[in-house]
Amino acid sequence: MNIQPNNQTVEKCLKQRTYYIDFYQREYVWKKDVVYILLDDIFFTFELAYEEHKGKDITPEVLAKYNWYYFNIYITNSIEGKEYIVDGQQRLTTLTLIAVKLLELANTNKEYFENLIDTLKDCIYGKDKFKGNIFWIDNDKRKKIMQSLIDNVEFNDEFQNVTEENISNRYKDISKYIDDKKLSNEKLQALIMYFLERLVLVELKIEKDDTPMVFEVINDRGVALKPFEILKGKLVGALDKDDTEKYSQIWENAITLLREIEDEFFIDYLKGKFIFKRSADIEKSINNQYHRYIFETNDIANKLKFRKKDENHIKNIKSFIENDLMYYSVLYSEIRKNKFEYLSYNNDINDLSGQYQNIIAACEIKDTYEQVKVKTIAKEIDRLYMLLRLNGIYNSNNYQEISYQLNKNLQNIEISEYRQVFNNVIEHRIKEARSISKISSLLDYDRFKTRGYDNIDRRPLRYFFARVEKFLCENMEKDMERNVHYISTKTGHKTGYHIEHILSRNEENKNYFHSEDEFENERNRLGGLLLLYNKDNIVSNNEKYYSGKRMTYTNGLVWGRTLIDSFYHSSNKRFIDFNNVFESETGMKFKDFEKFDINTLEYRSKLLFEIVKKIWVIDKE
Repeated sequence: MNIQPNNQTVEKCLKQRTYYIDFYQREYVWKKDVVYILLDDIFFTFELAYEEHKGKDITPEVLAKYNWYYFNIYITNSIEGKEYIVDGQQRLTTLTLIAVKLLELANTNKEYFENLIDTLKDCIYGKDKFKGNIFWIDNDKRKKIMQSLIDNVEFNDEFQNVTEENISNRYKDISKYIDDKKLSNEKLQALIMYFLERLVLVELKIEKDDTPMVFEVINDRGVALKPFEILKGKLVGALDKDDTEKYSQIWENAITLLREIEDEFFIDYLKGKFIFKRSADIEKSINNQYHRYIFETNDIANKLKFRKKDENHIKNIKSFIENDLMYYSVLYSEIRKNKFEYLSYNNDINDLSGQYQNIIAACEIKDTYEQVKVKTIAKEIDRLYMLLRLNGIYNSNNYQEISYQLNKNLQNIEISEYRQVFNNVIEHRIKEARSISKISSLLDYDRFKTRGYDNIDRRPLRYFFARVEKFLCENMEKDMERNVHYISTKTGHKTGYHIEHILSRNEENKNYFHSEDEFENERNRLGGLLLLYNKDNIVSNNEKYYSGKRMTYTNGLVWGRTLIDSFYHSSNKRFIDFNNVFESETGMKFKDFEKFDINTLEYRSKLLFEIVKKIWVIDKE
């Protein structure tokens, strides 16, 4: 491979030169702040020179005295008579947009700028007797948006890609920036000449078609490319030139669905399909540089077979893009929206993002049971998480190991087997944590009654009571006052839910127990807690005795209101009907209490345990 440097002015760089954007290049993505930094630099250098030579006619000799501005390098590669931009698309596109704005201003006084208008046009587009205007940079994809800029009309069509949208927005930014300068004709003329002649780029021409490799080297030098963009260059770049357009388009169709989560998709795909046991080294490699890892020497690379040394590596790449990428990108884009309630509970409340790789692991390409699998797995993950929490054996590191294990166990099995897979995982974790060989259920009461305020983190504790509230409201056929997400996550002084200890610290309550230590432990139990909204918690805390607290509970969530006798009025028929059914099924019923002592605490704990059994199902079979 040979690279030849060549200094270029903007005019030489843009004038009547057709550039193609190769398959592995990303969209035009420069933001307003980046463009404004560039414009600030250009105008700073230009205005220093203009003030020094103000009033002089712009001749080649005078212009040569203007300080030049170095625009860095851009890299091109000629393949089969076409000139491709390897690196520098963002700069060249921005320069073209500046040229369009300067042309618009010049056209307002055509006689004055007669000598410059044609030159500016030649830096933007040319004429074809069959096709009309041909824009020099990526005409096939950019013609519609660029023509609207030249015609100075609003682009009313729907944007087809990120590039169209950003070109439109950045041109508006450039236009406003230059308009705000309120340039006189003399100063605008000098600016146009300076723009064409004194902005300098260095063109590097690659003489051999090895652009994907060069593209990654450029990225390593500091150009901000994301791993998925480099991966595209490696995969599509391995194909014959005749195939690159087709597979590049398939790739773009898939990636368009994943805007802002592209790398997360590839990471979760690789973990879901290939990682079944926790390894810090592999996890680090996948998280930080999966685009390199899958081409190195390792088990995942051996299975994907994308490397040149792999048999049928071209066929494997094509199959991956046509099948895996197309199917799983659609699936991933949908599940990441968290529209299904348990997907949202797991991710938005409990931060269980491993669910996405578990779903990818379970779903096969064009899976006819996809939706059922998504919903079933998300619900089982919620159950897994809460039963680990209520058993007191949840640990984020262990949970990561479980998540990888599920990647393996959920592949190639029937949906009817999912419950047993999750039961086995929970059972194994309980036995491992307690060093026992046999359990009768996935949560026993003796373990449950030790859980509470002092050993469950605040958010999962609020989530627990939010789910209890949802269960009660659904069985009463009434809407929740606020949804599970709100109850679980809102903690503000005026708008949040706060954990309430029913047993305040006072001598009367302490006397219910054998010691102060026992009192402190027992008052923290789940059966002795509830949630209060807003300042109700403060009002309740100001009440020393249960008799005063009860008045606060009458306006709270259902779990707290079941302590109050008025809640059992005959007018509350749906609750009474539910309570009768609940008693027939569990042997426990809701009832009010005028005194909250050790016996009441025990009763409420057992009642809550029966609710847990309904929500999260603790039976092994």
